[in-house]
Amino acid sequence: MKQTALIILLCMAASMLFGILHNQFSVRVNLEYFTIGHKALIRSTSPTLMGIAWGIHPNWWVGFAMGVLLSIVGRAGKWPKRDARSFLKPLLILFVIAGIASATAGIFGYKLANNGTLALYEPLSSLVPASGHSSYIAALWMHTASYTAGTMGGLILALFVFTGRIRSSLPKDTLAHRI
Repeated sequence: MKQTALIILLCMAASMLFGILHNQFSVRVNLEYFTIGHKALIRSTSPTLMGIAWGIHPNWWVGFAMGVLLSIVGRAGKWPKRDARSFLKPLLILFVIAGIASATAGIFGYKLANNGTLALYEPLSSLVPASGHSSYIAALWMHTASYTAGTMGGLILALFVFTGRIRSSLPKDTLAHRI
């Protein structure tokens, strides 16, 4: 039970840390994405404080859900059990990939908005200063890519963990163990 709780807490902490770091960048790409595009979480327009608040608020439950999933696939059943420590490197890799996906999407979103391929629609078009439209779209794309990569990566990680546990319990000379 202790390892289950540790896996969940690890995933929550990793998700919130990633969210805080991610939002320290994206809030500086476009502050209006947070102040106009979302309901206020705090009474501040400080980019640092907003990045922290928005890094924690939507990410704790994502980390909780991922932690529950990973603790189930990592510990349930008769196969060798995974402990929380065994998830450190996979989670680091997952969040590095999510960060790269986010940065790449932000650059593409900015370029596509800057050349007129993408545009903000009403009411955002009127609320966000025209000079910030491209960067707003960049921040939007950054967040979309980050959540997509994190969700898909978490599901893929769960699949690898589960199949890895099964494979590790098979005799070494079976075909399934060599794949």
